[in-house]
Amino acid sequence: MPVITLYVARHGQTALNQQRRFQGSTDAPLDAEGLAQAEALAQRLPPDITRIVASPMLRARQTAECVARARGLAVSLMETFCERDYGVFEGLNREDIEAQYAEIWQRKIVQQWDDAPPGGESMRQVRTRVEAGLAQLCETHAGETVLLVAHGFIARMLHWLLNDLPEEQIHAQTMLGNAEFERYLIER
Repeated sequence: MPVITLYVARHGQTALNQQRRFQGSTDAPLDAEGLAQAEALAQRLPPDITRIVASPMLRARQTAECVARARGLAVSLMETFCERDYGVFEGLNREDIEAQYAEIWQRKIVQQWDDAPPGGESMRQVRTRVEAGLAQLCETHAGETVLLVAHGFIARMLHWLLNDLPEEQIHAQTMLGNAEFERYLIER
């Protein structure tokens, strides 16, 4: 029997998503399309959700609140599921980064487990906090069906962790789209 049924959803679209900029720790709100996506997500999710947990970042909270209103549930916030901090890359698109930080971009620094853009988090640092958050979710909400509203990289990290993949396969999966979700049965 699963300890927890977990739905992992990515927040709706923001202006920075639309512009293909690194958003990370920037606390941007949903844009009009993102709000519509969040409302549609609330209708698409299965009816068995008993808890809603979200990253405290505004875009994730707004998305979770749309679902919560539709389901009559409260939203609990967990810092461990905040998006990865991309340091000096925050707010920049690929072209900006290639122009301003060519050397570190060429090293594929955002794909390195133990390195990060200046001022940002490495993938290993994110793994540590996401693993802790996942353990806490499983302990606190055992036997429940939980919706976690988080972010693109966090969803990728959870997919990697929950499928017990080798490190080199972290980027093998396509990034979860805005207001899309995946389902996991976690047995521990």
